[in-house]
Amino acid sequence: MSSLNALEVRNLLAIGSVIQAGTDGPVAIRLRKLGTETATSVTVTTATNIVLVGSTTTDTIVFATDTTYGAVVDRINSTDRWEAKILDALRSKASASTLVDGAITAGTDANGIVDWDVKEDTSASLEIPVCLSTKRNFDSPTGHRVILQEIVYYVNMGTAAADSVQVWLRRGATETQQFGALSVDSTKTTITFASGRGSIGGKNDDEIIVLVKDAATLANSTSNFVRAVGILE
Repeated sequence: MSSLNALEVRNLLAIGSVIQAGTDGPVAIRLRKLGTETATSVTVTTATNIVLVGSTTTDTIVFATDTTYGAVVDRINSTDRWEAKILDALRSKASASTLVDGAITAGTDANGIVDWDVKEDTSASLEIPVCLSTKRNFDSPTGHRVILQEIVYYVNMGTAAADSVQVWLRRGATETQQFGALSVDSTKTTITFASGRGSIGGKNDDEIIVLVKDAATLANSTSNFVRAVGILE
């Protein structure tokens, strides 16, 4: 159990966080290269696989075998040549034909680590998810907590429906729905908890995923966005 002093310090050092994604913007899987081998390329063939090429090895992750994002990440981590983490997505999401197709350009996370972001094809996956997390970057410290205070979204969907705005809590490899609400089509919508005085939180190192989805169609609109507003302790 954390000491009272440690909890007070964590509360004093808490910072606000805003995570937002639009059309084809959610980072479903973030990758980095391990070991001394040089990374050459990361390429998604959306209906088929992800191919991770190093200077001397090639790892092909086949969606027919690893049928969910969670299975894809677990397979990548088992290679010991690459490290992967789920971000703006649920582990249970089907992997085939839901990721943006093509070669991925390497970037650098906030800790200065070279990474590759595999993004979700939102018109194919029929959802826009974002993740409030203290672990978005590689080598982030553990023992911290996230608190969700507000959801704001505008999504051009096919049909507004009950339980199409959702909040999920991820604890390790387990994801549990915490909240569901009626969606609103093509209208900027804000959801706060207990008139701004409430929140949704979890334990240390839990992550919170907010998503807006549709059953049949979700347009590729430049106006689309889903925003999660909260606190990182």
